[in-house]
Amino acid sequence: MVSPVRSFARLFLVLAWLLPILAAASTEAAPRAQRGVIVLPAGLTQPSGLQGDWGFSWGEFVDPAWQQLPSNAFAPVPSSWNDISADGKPPGENGWGSYMLRVDCPAGEQLAVEAVGQRTASRLFVNGELVAAHGEPGPTKAKSHAAIHTRIPISREFACPLRITLHVSNFEHRAGGFVRPIRVGPADLLSRVRESRIISQAALLATYLLTAAVALLFFAVRRRERTPLVYGLFCVAMAVYTDVIGERLLLRGLPPQLAWGPYMWVEYLSWLAAMGLFLLTLRGLFPAEIHRRVAQVVLGTLTLAGVAVLLLPPSVYSYLALPGQAAAVVVALYMAAAMVKANRRSPFDARVLLAGMLAILVTFVIDLLLIDTPGPDRKFAPFGFALFLLSPAVVIARRLSRALTAEERGRTLEENARLREDVERISRHDLKTPLNSILGVTFLLREDPRLDAEQRELVGVLQRAGFRMLEMVNLSLGLFRMETGTYEFSPQAVDLRELVKRVLVDLHPAADGAAVTLHLRGSEAGPVRVRAEELLCYSIVANLVKNAVEATDRGGQVTLELRDGDPVVLTIHNTREVPPDIAARFFEKYVTRGKVGGTGLGTYSARLMARAQQGDLHMRTSAAEGTTLTLTLRPLRDALPVPLAQDAPRVSAAEAVAGLPPRQVLLVDDDEYLRLVIRRFLPSPPFHVETAPNGLVATEMMETRWPDYLLCDMEMPLKDGLETVRWVRAKEEAEGRPRCRIVMMSGNDDPATAARTRAAGADRFLPKPVSRELLLATVRSLEAGEAAPALPSAIIGSTPVWDEKPSWLEDEPEPATAPAPAAVPVPAPARSALPELTSTPADELVTIDPEWMEVFPGFVRTQRDTVEAIAAALAEGKREDVKFLAHRAAGGLATMGLHWAAQHSRFLERRALDAAPEDLQLRITALREHLARVRIQPASS
Repeated sequence: MVSPVRSFARLFLVLAWLLPILAAASTEAAPRAQRGVIVLPAGLTQPSGLQGDWGFSWGEFVDPAWQQLPSNAFAPVPSSWNDISADGKPPGENGWGSYMLRVDCPAGEQLAVEAVGQRTASRLFVNGELVAAHGEPGPTKAKSHAAIHTRIPISREFACPLRITLHVSNFEHRAGGFVRPIRVGPADLLSRVRESRIISQAALLATYLLTAAVALLFFAVRRRERTPLVYGLFCVAMAVYTDVIGERLLLRGLPPQLAWGPYMWVEYLSWLAAMGLFLLTLRGLFPAEIHRRVAQVVLGTLTLAGVAVLLLPPSVYSYLALPGQAAAVVVALYMAAAMVKANRRSPFDARVLLAGMLAILVTFVIDLLLIDTPGPDRKFAPFGFALFLLSPAVVIARRLSRALTAEERGRTLEENARLREDVERISRHDLKTPLNSILGVTFLLREDPRLDAEQRELVGVLQRAGFRMLEMVNLSLGLFRMETGTYEFSPQAVDLRELVKRVLVDLHPAADGAAVTLHLRGSEAGPVRVRAEELLCYSIVANLVKNAVEATDRGGQVTLELRDGDPVVLTIHNTREVPPDIAARFFEKYVTRGKVGGTGLGTYSARLMARAQQGDLHMRTSAAEGTTLTLTLRPLRDALPVPLAQDAPRVSAAEAVAGLPPRQVLLVDDDEYLRLVIRRFLPSPPFHVETAPNGLVATEMMETRWPDYLLCDMEMPLKDGLETVRWVRAKEEAEGRPRCRIVMMSGNDDPATAARTRAAGADRFLPKPVSRELLLATVRSLEAGEAAPALPSAIIGSTPVWDEKPSWLEDEPEPATAPAPAAVPVPAPARSALPELTSTPADELVTIDPEWMEVFPGFVRTQRDTVEAIAAALAEGKREDVKFLAHRAAGGLATMGLHWAAQHSRFLERRALDAAPEDLQLRITALREHLARVRIQPASS
């Protein structure tokens, strides 16, 4: 790809070569008038321009019937008289005077004159006869009436020689005098040339208007596409501007003379509008490359210029022409550079628009350089815009083509959309509902005191597998929302450094098994907070680190480095190169090779999740440097909620319902297994629970027995949850029934679903699966009359935790691919809040639920072994192992209620890398002595 600087350098070299040719062509070197006389050859085959030195009389309207040139002063034509001093004219644009020219042509020939209007009022005479008038020139502004003719007249033919006189006055424009050239020739020759110009102008005008009509029609059909509307208005503005500075075909139906003021308004406002709409068109097509702030500045400037045109006289606002065209060139350069940049993302569209942009740039530069040279009415900008017209038209036409194709296949797309909705419904309901039942049953089984330790372990494995599958379903739904642009990003304050450390701890067993070392540079630094979602970040980092471990040779190392800044950067490096055929499509779907069980969705979903959080993910690979993945995220600048652990305090059902009065509960769900599970969650007393398979049966049951609580699924056949809730609230209002407390449940965990349930009249919304602790806590909050909490955020994998992971599974690390939310460790307290080393309690009495009694002795032995392993690692200088083992110990000890030991384990984890060895040894000794004196007693059931 050629660099922008080189492209523009080449462009200006072309301009430097082209402009002298254009200037030479515009001056039409022969023939030229000298001292008020021009000599024309016989038999003209092309109209001849009457440029050169004309006789000039300042402050006088000479008699047009002169026979001898009535002045000895001369002025160049065509040119403004602002700076000439002929016949005593002072500098400036305002004033009045006469131009005279004798045209010597062969005797017997007859020639006509093309009468072009001047700025701002003029009368043209040939051989003493008035042939054209544009307003009424006068010696003062009050007596001068500026006007424009709706067409350019051609006079009748006069016998040679010709005596041409032009009376001009200017009080309303920045450039006065004889500024627009006139031409002579046989009348039929002038008419033929005029007709060709009219045909060309009409074709250009029709192209603008037809393209505008198509674009506006496209917008009328597809209103969500705003770019065709802006583009259509741009074409209209350009049609008006092109016409008023050309043949004025749109004015033919009006009177021959138009007032100068309104005409100038139309010319300048259409010009300003075209520039603004041109910018908006490109911004609509390439919003990422054309910055919003630049567009705002340009549009604000054009708006001020438009206000100036409306409020100021033409003599003032006509000065906008020169700086306006210069500013247009600068903006065109900026947008051309933006198109070069856009070439990387959308090469076809960018190159098409860049070609149109270059056409505009060339013509604007030409107009800028030739604006006050002979022939200023020859404007190239309309032709440049005509070329540009093709470029966005091609881009928008592609959209229109796709839209028309989509309309033709509308029925097929509707069927596909229904199929997609069915697949999503299956994921949410048909898969998640029985999965919720499985998880509920495993929870109930674990409460059975008849199970021995081995059976509990098997149930725990089943429960963890269920959670893992639920996470996969939630993740697939989140990715679907990201792909379709419907994912709602709910930013939180995430400490990326702590999250990375947690990932490394969780993947430590997998790395050990592969004989790969995990190393985080700068791990002693403070928190690095980003604006993100914790579980999305965990999924990204865990996926990338796991892939890096699998791609590293045995004995190798995976290095992570975290750099604070804007943006925050996390790099993950391994020494292996990604094969070239894979590297080119590294982030595409289903790209994988040589990986057992690989789906090719890991890096694709990781970058999708990064971009959903307004970040990005890039890869660099080579044989010499290995492979580096770079994750960028936005730093935290504003106050945001900090992710909280979702684990509810573990209490027995009896404790949870203590003190509650008897309540009648109606449970409505179309899944029989889930009804069985949730019914078991509600102990009797105080609850008397009845069940219904759908809303229709539920409303029939409520006619005879009105419940205190309605626990209702959202998606059910016959009558769904929302309809049922509305029926309940309407019944209460119409018949004065006591208010029923309604808890709505759904597998959809997005804020929109929660809002819909609240709007229908539900008191609470709980995403499935619902834990016993959360359900009973919700009932207690309703009994206490507490206000409903804020609506939940849509977070991938935010599966509510049924129960904390049993501590007897701590020795069995979670698979690295899909950590269950319950396994996410609670962040350790800040260093300043860590406990001082005090004498350990003589003993500690720990209250344990009966279901854990058989497990606890083995758990304590395991923790004692862990402390010894920490001591051995410290003795060998393996600080990373000390940190890892202390982290595992802290989580297990806190789960079992050994809080003093958990606190000091967290101290070891925090200070493992930088504390003095003797300080760490004191903590280890204290832990060892403390665990030797732990006593237990069973909790009352």
